[in-house]
Order: sequence, then structure tokens, then C-alpha cells
Amino acid sequence: MKNHKNILDSLLNLKPSSDRVFIFDIDSTLFDVTPRNQEIVRHFAKHSSLEKEIKSLLLKFELNSNDWGIKPGLLRLLKESNSKDLVEAIKKHWNTHFFSGDFLHLDEMYPGALNFVKKLDLISPVYYLTGRDIKRMGIGTHTQLKNTGFPIADHRNKLILKPDQEILDHKYKLDEILELKKEFSEIHFFENEPVILNTVWDHSPDVRLYYVDSVNSGRAEINPNILILKPEYL
Repeated sequence: MKNHKNILDSLLNLKPSSDRVFIFDIDSTLFDVTPRNQEIVRHFAKHSSLEKEIKSLLLKFELNSNDWGIKPGLLRLLKESNSKDLVEAIKKHWNTHFFSGDFLHLDEMYPGALNFVKKLDLISPVYYLTGRDIKRMGIGTHTQLKNTGFPIADHRNKLILKPDQEILDHKYKLDEILELKKEFSEIHFFENEPVILNTVWDHSPDVRLYYVDSVNSGRAEINPNILILKPEYL
């Protein structure tokens, strides 16, 4: 069985080819979004009329490294049964700001991610396939990648975003990968969400799939045929 380092080494030792593409998801694959999630909840506290005690709690809101989204942290923090309306208000505020460019600068690159992607880009083109949509997050995402140093040259790299926020991520990403198969004979796809990877495997098992084991929705277990990577690309 290949371990993390063996997988990385085998990729970095590939011969250069323009007929191959490396495709990366962004959230929880290249970037840890925990700081963004935390600050959005704190932002809600700063700009809402809340009881002093509740405001104080939310201003210190923190998530664990294995939390997906903000719900686990809110459940730990707001244990009272009468907090349902408050949780819904926070989630609405989160939804508005998480899916925007407002707090993207707070995302933290996983250790080694930038160096790994830059090395791969010397071998074959690197594309980004994200569930972020064009209207709300297109400009912010391009700026984020550029400012953090990820390869985003127009002539070699491509940022692919959803044309409509309502499209389901697994369907959208499968369709995009099937289109890219018409252009590239070899595709490597890095993603943290098992539902998406399993869907691609079911329809196109010749795509080289890599599960980045950071956090995910918990809606599915990863297909045992898919290689597993740690989010720390070291």
C-alpha cells in the first residue's frame, strides 16, 4: 500500500507532459478554512444586538481542526435549548459571508501545499476545480490564489468555478472532469470530499484520484480504491 510520501514522490518524479493535468479543489484541499469560519461567527457577534454573555461567548468562538463548517462549534458553545433561533441567524450570516470574497484572506495554506503545487506545475499544467461560484467568489478566488503564490498564469493554469451556485458540487465536478478528458489523456484530481471523489470513480475510474483527508461533510466513506493523502503536503 502506498503511503503519503510514496504518493507524493511518485507524482513529483513523473516526466513532464502537456497531455496531463493536475486538478485541485481549493477549500479544505489547499487551504484550511477554519480561520474564515471562526471570524465570520465573531463578525456576527460584533455586529448584532446580543446579550452581553452570549456576545462574549461568540467573540471567542473557536473550531476544532476536525470540524466541518461551524455547526459543531456552535453546538458545543450554545448548549441551551432556546438557542435554535440564534444558531439559525448565525448560519444565515455565515452563508452570506463564507460564499463571498470578504474573508478569503483569512484562509491558511496547508503546510507544503504551495511548494507541492508549484513543483507539479513544472511537470504538467495545474488547474483548480472548486465548488465556489463565479458570481459570488470568482474575483476573490483568483485574487486569493495570486496573492498566495499559487500558479495562476492565464496561458497555463485554469480556475474553474461553478456558473450557478445551485448546481450540486458532485455533478458539476464530474461534468467538468469528463470535459477535460477530451483535452488531456491523464488526469490527477485532488479533493477532500468523498461524495465527489466516489462519483468520479463510479463514472470514470481511469482518473487518478487523491483523497485529501482533512475535513468533509461526512455524507460518505471514501472508496477504498482511492489513494489517501494528508493535507500537510510535506
